[in-house]
Amino acid sequence: MNIYSCKVSDTNGKILKLSRAGVSFETVQAGLQSEGYFPLSIQLKTETEKAQAVRISKKTLLDFTELLSLLFDAGLGVKDGLEIMKYATRDRKIQVLVLRMEKEMKEGISFFTSIQHLGSSLPQIYGSMVRIGETTGDLAYIFKRLNSYLLRRKKIREKLVSALIYPVIVLCVAVMSLILIATFIIPKMTAIFIGMGSSVPDSIGKVLALSQGIFTTFFISVPLILLVILFLYVLGRKNPSVRTGVDSIKLKIPLIGSFTEDTEFINILFNFDALTACGVAIEDTLKEVIDTAGNVAIKKAFIRVREKVLKGVSLSEAMILEKIIPLRISRWIAIGEQAGSMKEVFNQLSRYYENELEKKSSRFMNLIEPALILFTGIIVFGIVLLIIVPLYTTFGTLLK
Repeated sequence: MNIYSCKVSDTNGKILKLSRAGVSFETVQAGLQSEGYFPLSIQLKTETEKAQAVRISKKTLLDFTELLSLLFDAGLGVKDGLEIMKYATRDRKIQVLVLRMEKEMKEGISFFTSIQHLGSSLPQIYGSMVRIGETTGDLAYIFKRLNSYLLRRKKIREKLVSALIYPVIVLCVAVMSLILIATFIIPKMTAIFIGMGSSVPDSIGKVLALSQGIFTTFFISVPLILLVILFLYVLGRKNPSVRTGVDSIKLKIPLIGSFTEDTEFINILFNFDALTACGVAIEDTLKEVIDTAGNVAIKKAFIRVREKVLKGVSLSEAMILEKIIPLRISRWIAIGEQAGSMKEVFNQLSRYYENELEKKSSRFMNLIEPALILFTGIIVFGIVLLIIVPLYTTFGTLLK
């Protein structure tokens, strides 16, 4: 989302300078007009101005959201909430953030636009939800949901990280051991045999030749793969069709695709759950889903869904035609439409996908441990069979 510098006239003819966030010039212009302003000029902020955006950590964002949720829930407005927050927290980063937001709002910048200045620090869904809350006047509910959302993301992230720490450590140790053996131990043993006037055992010679071939291939292929990935990433940013293809493939990769799909639909269903609870219409909720979707293939699917909904097709019927959208979501929504309980269905679906991601993380951890033990055992057995046994045999022959 871009940041625009706006020069406007209010109903009294007073000239004001404002800052607004929007996906395009037209959306910013329409937004200003809906606020009762007459736009005089709208200009996209320069890269230098954009570079001044604040960057905060995930922990600071969570603490900031939690504090605002408590203050809004107590019935305070935005300005009063920010004023109290300066003294309610000892976190210097939050205090600096609040002071900046107060300054911007005194200059006529909206709360939503000030939040948008956090840039890449924000999850894609965050700014969208704040804008909806500010429009509907229900920031207390929105920040309560955002706090819950960030806490659940933190829990899932920590679970995934803890599940990966042990496998990564074991794998790194195994790879480093192989590198050490291939580059230091085997060459030194070769030199010892030659110095003692004995030929190198065939098994060790084969291992040495094999290791040299493997590492030559490794050092050529890995940079090549990284260059291809970088090329696709850069090309994907400029070419939407390439990005769509890459994102579609990403969803089909075993394990990675499953985690990506669950993460995407957790965000999408959270959007549906929170916005429908605020009374936002389905077609408007779909627009927010499209704006905040991270995977382009999924985004395009929901663009087609929204087009069908605008033509009068029910949400479940529109979704069921998109293969990329899991069938269970379409069926549950169909039940919700028949029963008139869409809010409950979105809430249940959101929790279902969160539980699914947790289960998959646990299953991954349960499977990876024995797999790594087996992998490490194979490496140790290979070292013993190919190096230790031939060494004992050769030294025994030399001693005789």
